This record gives sequence, C-alpha cells and structure tokens, in this order.
Amino acid sequence: MRIELNPMSMRSHATPLGGVDAFIHYVSAQAHAAPGGWAGAAWFILRIGEDVANIRLHDLWQPARFLRQMAAAPPLGFGVDGFITSLVDDRNPARHYLAFVFVGFWLPARLAKGVLYAWEVAGFIRYRGVWSPHDVACGKIGLRHGALVRSYGPVVLPALIAAELAHK
Repeated sequence: MRIELNPMSMRSHATPLGGVDAFIHYVSAQAHAAPGGWAGAAWFILRIGEDVANIRLHDLWQPARFLRQMAAAPPLGFGVDGFITSLVDDRNPARHYLAFVFVGFWLPARLAKGVLYAWEVAGFIRYRGVWSPHDVACGKIGLRHGALVRSYGPVVLPALIAAELAHK
C-alpha cells in the first residue's frame, strides 16, 4: 500500500501534524517518490532536510542567512506525539533528528559526530548553560540513520524511525 501525502497542504509549523506517525508517513511518501540510485538518495535527503529541518544548502555560502534558517521554524512540523520521550526536548523532535540524518548522510562517521557535538556546544552557549542529553541521543540516532540511508537508500528510513523513535 502506497501512502500519498500532499506536502503542500502540510506547510504549517504552527499546528502539529500528528507526531511520529505523520512524520513516518511523510518520510515514506518522500522515500517512494525518490528516483533510484545515489542521485535519488541525495534528492531525498535534500528534500526532507529542507522541509523538516530548514536546511537549504544553496544558502550555505551566506553563513549568517544559513544559520538563521537553521534556527528558524521549518516548513513542516510534526509535534511530539508518539516520539520516545527520552529523545524529546522541544516541540519538534523530527527537526533535530532529521538535521543529523542529513549530516550522517553526507559526512563520514567521525566528522559527523564532531558536527553533532559542535552544534550542541553552540546550543549550550546560546541557551546559557543548558545541555540537552536528549538532543545528543536523538542526534546520534540521526547520524546512524543517515549513514544507513547513504548505504541502502531512502526506503529504509521510515522503518528506522518507527523502530527507534516511536513509542511501541
């Protein structure tokens, strides 16, 4: 059974869309829409990275703009319903997770882990001494899932989310 979602009707971060179940359905729809091969996997990561984590690589050359986008609410938000609570520290855990799926897809494991900790240290400074072990745990899962998408393609991601991020 193929699940079709219309992402254009889901473009509001103000209203959660049904938590982890809606997130899994969205990721599944995008995975099935992706062309085959490496180019399709790259398309998939770029697409979901922009929609869910506000990662727009075309703005990387404008660092201030890129970082403002990363801190802003993404086009899609899914809320916290159904996510394992030990991985949640804000209203949109899918955003943080997917940012590190993105990193794990593009970077080798050691460099990706360095980016995770650098990002969390920056957050520690930005939020005046608040360290989030939930973010670190969620980020580590995202890095591993990104590497698996790089190796096996986008179709593995919905099952990985269901197995490791969703309440059972």
